[in-house]
Amino acid sequence: MLETANREAMPWHRPDGVNPGRARGAIRRLYDREDLAPGRLSAPLLVRPDGEATGALPGEVDLAGLEQEVRRLADMGLGGVKVFVTGHDRDAYASGAKAARNRMILAVETIKAAAPGLAITTEVCGCSWTSSHECVLRDSDGRIDLYGTYELMGEMAVLHARAGVDVVSPTAMLDGSIRIVRRALDSDGWRDVSVNPNIAVDTALYGPFRNVMGTQPASGRRNGLQIDPARLVPDVIACADRWLAEGADTLTLQPVMTNTDALSALGGRTSVPVVAYSTSGEWAALRDLPDQVALDYHRMLFRLGADHVLTFAAAAIAYSLQDGA
Repeated sequence: MLETANREAMPWHRPDGVNPGRARGAIRRLYDREDLAPGRLSAPLLVRPDGEATGALPGEVDLAGLEQEVRRLADMGLGGVKVFVTGHDRDAYASGAKAARNRMILAVETIKAAAPGLAITTEVCGCSWTSSHECVLRDSDGRIDLYGTYELMGEMAVLHARAGVDVVSPTAMLDGSIRIVRRALDSDGWRDVSVNPNIAVDTALYGPFRNVMGTQPASGRRNGLQIDPARLVPDVIACADRWLAEGADTLTLQPVMTNTDALSALGGRTSVPVVAYSTSGEWAALRDLPDQVALDYHRMLFRLGADHVLTFAAAAIAYSLQDGA
């Protein structure tokens, strides 16, 4: 009797009503807060010479297969693609990057014709075009040729805009380069092409991409052109402020797996859209785990403040969402 009386005195043992999180499925759907949707994802496309795809990363494709691939991605409802290219003749001046009919231009034209609804972003950087595999040009003394690199990035941006891109992404992490790219686009009449610079953190999580695309620097690392993880949040915020002052329309943080604190700080700091780039090393870490883990991981990125996610898992996520995973 005492036990029964005590239970009667504790009303939480007999809740009134229904917890919305435990209600019938139709009711749970009314209050669904799902942020993860194919349209909020973009997929990297790694455009390689014919017959050279390794299969190591999703999105490896040659020009002959590009039309079919982008139609597949568009049919899955993805919001966009970011295009990287490799396999051209490299030199110290990244001359191929400024060639009128290079692989990047051909790729952009193919994508725009095959899937005009996909937002196309391109990388504006020297690493795929220089003989040193570096993002920047060097002078005869081996120092960064700042103005030469500026000129290269501006010319690349204009060429990409003329081919049909929606967003150009300066990647070299050089102060002043975003301003140069913005001015070059505006001067050529492309005021509606967005500038989305990368905020890149020094990490080994770029490794699989660099191996596939041949962008591993010939000597040393890029840590001098990337943010030191030991000073992560203050340096990310300072970098974002500089890029916005130079004319950035949106920002990309990469990678995000080991920099979730920076993503959260960035999302709370700025009103411009923030793209979280889940890089190739993150894909390598996630690909053997259950699909639900990848979904949970990418949901976390949106909770932390991402407005859009660029991820090698984009197609796999879209499939999982279609299957109700």
